[in-house]
Amino acid sequence: MKRILFIGIGIPLMLAALVGLVGLATTPPSAAIRTIFIADNIVTMADAGPSGERDQTINAVYVNDGVIRGLGALDDMRRLAGANADEIDLRPATLLPGLIEVHTHPIAAALLGATVDVSGFTHDSRESVMAALEYAAASFSPSPWLLAFGWDPVMIDDLEAPTLAELDEISPDRPMVILTQMMHDAYANSAALAAAAIDDDTVNPPGGEFVRDEDGRLTGTVREIAAIDRLLDAMPPAPAGAADLLLSLQYAKYARAGYTTLAVLGATGKQPKSIEMMAALAEDEHVPVRTVVYGLPEQLDAGNWKARSGNSRFTIRGVKFWMDGSPFAGGAAWAGPYENTPLTLERLHLGRDHRPELTHDEASFEREFARFHEAGFQVAVHAQGERAIDRVLDVAERVQARSPRPDARHRLEHNALITRAQLSRALELGVTPSFFIDHIRFYGHRLPEIVGAERTERYMPIATALALGHRATLHSDNPATPIAPMRVLQTAVSRKPRSADPGGGDVVIGAHERLTIEQALRAITIDAAWQLGLEATIGSLEVGKAADFTVVDRNPFDVTPEALTDLSVVSTWLDGQPVDTRPWRRANVALAWTALRSVLFEGED
Repeated sequence: MKRILFIGIGIPLMLAALVGLVGLATTPPSAAIRTIFIADNIVTMADAGPSGERDQTINAVYVNDGVIRGLGALDDMRRLAGANADEIDLRPATLLPGLIEVHTHPIAAALLGATVDVSGFTHDSRESVMAALEYAAASFSPSPWLLAFGWDPVMIDDLEAPTLAELDEISPDRPMVILTQMMHDAYANSAALAAAAIDDDTVNPPGGEFVRDEDGRLTGTVREIAAIDRLLDAMPPAPAGAADLLLSLQYAKYARAGYTTLAVLGATGKQPKSIEMMAALAEDEHVPVRTVVYGLPEQLDAGNWKARSGNSRFTIRGVKFWMDGSPFAGGAAWAGPYENTPLTLERLHLGRDHRPELTHDEASFEREFARFHEAGFQVAVHAQGERAIDRVLDVAERVQARSPRPDARHRLEHNALITRAQLSRALELGVTPSFFIDHIRFYGHRLPEIVGAERTERYMPIATALALGHRATLHSDNPATPIAPMRVLQTAVSRKPRSADPGGGDVVIGAHERLTIEQALRAITIDAAWQLGLEATIGSLEVGKAADFTVVDRNPFDVTPEALTDLSVVSTWLDGQPVDTRPWRRANVALAWTALRSVLFEGED
């Protein structure tokens, strides 16, 4: 019997591949080598000048061979370009530098996009979530495992954790795993635990836990990345080409949203050669985005990857660690305990005065930090709470003292409750923060129940970071939250949560931490490029930089903060060429054919 493997893409993939063959006859869109781009509003985000150099005399950009050669008045650009230069009139749209997502997980997003959606973005009750799981379990799928994503007891008010008995009843024989929205907890049925050889006697991995009841029996809850990885390692691999195709399609989603560069913070997604897969896709001259990779330590070691930077479509920049977990699963290492509320005690099932352990002990983390620091990598560390941040800064200080790298730009990721003193210390050490601002958007109304009123008011203190002199950035950590850069901008400017309470729109979380539109836009353009070490080539519209553009239908400086989410992305451009976001561009057709052949003909049982 022929094998059909993995994530429910068998029959849809076959049909898609056949439809995609039509793409073989199509030619990708292209622009001339010498092109003048015309727009009434060109926002350069260059360092010089007020509000990102919004000079009204700049209404044209001259590009030659993918590089910006001039900016200014249209007549001046025509003289500079000379005869026979093409012109692309974008009016009335606005031309921005290509937007940069500094912290995302495209492989995980690509694969999870083919799973059962149980998120708070599409469900509003436990009944709805459980019905979706039951429907999926009863429906035909070529996948031997049932994988669901988005379980969120903070966003969905009545979402009690599933019991092992409930999961076994829904799917008695087929392995089933539910990943929470922030992917720091999972729930597995007995079949999945057995497939992964996890039983009552299995030793917890460092930094992870297979949760047991008072009698020492597994409950089905699997906590933190190390334990979840052990569980998911038992899943069968994707057919050859299938994961590559899904990733390529995911890249196009980022481009359609307005991003031209992605920083992959941990190449997660249960692919054996994740970095190699991204590198291979980047060899296509029409790849929709640039990719900057921060690999996991074992991935960088296995591939013998070296840190390098530049203006290529693929860059190895750093290494990623986790020092604590998610605030919404009890994993954030605050200085003080979690609040004792019905949400934390009864819904998240945390103990009273809960204070989780850090993921890494200080000595082993210092050895790993030093190893990658001395090899020239940028070290990025997930750190939500003050205790986690202190450990990262303590280690960074000692390593820098022994082996100085003045411009290493090591990174702190998320920074939910980083303090002013910690931000000052990070600045002195050259450690740069990136903020997961969507916590305010999607969870702000529940934060007082998790960290209390006082700590809620200083949650995600990005304005404080900027005031101290940091070039801080914003990110959405997709797939933890949906891809939407204009929503990220709007949240940073308004700091208003999306709440189930109709009056929640008037609530502001930490009004003193609101950004101006200019500050927020810098955080996903020029300051993002600086954080990635690529400010010489991308992030702003300046002579000598790559012609990476995001075109939006209106000028973000001319709308109210509330209207930022109404801006529409018209197109994106890389090196002066239009990005091809069609699902069946030529590279995708080849990947679809490879996957189709693998599904149909790979091996016999």
